Amino acid sequence: MSFAFDPSPGLARQVRNALEDESAQPLNEVQRLAPDECNYFSELEATLSEWSFGYGVAWAMARMNDPMLPSSAVAAIAEAAVDDAWRLFSDQNWTALLAEDRAERGDVDRDPPSDLGQFMQKVGRTRYRRPQRATGTDG
Repeated sequence: MSFAFDPSPGLARQVRNALEDESAQPLNEVQRLAPDECNYFSELEATLSEWSFGYGVAWAMARMNDPMLPSSAVAAIAEAAVDDAWRLFSDQNWTALLAEDRAERGDVDRDPPSDLGQFMQKVGRTRYRRPQRATGTDG
């Protein structure tokens, strides 16, 4: 895959700088508006917020550098940059964070399917049946 924009280590460095910038606090507004009994985020929630922030920075920079790149190419550049930056920024292990979160909060129930989803599941289970031929004798 060839990119007009070189996804160089410079982009990962800029993403890491954004992640390390103490003034960039993506959860501040959510925390400010949260009810009184919600006074902290789990480690997983905070880490996902930071990673998403880094991905957004990388995506925006890649898009600004070459507005004509297909979105899939921008996404690939952003993912590579945030992965590189994240390895230098954090020693968090995603598997351990998810396991810790599940141990603390329990399993996450899946959302029930929407009415359209339920209808499509039923459509997917339907089978065409040929009409039975009448078996009889012509007199």
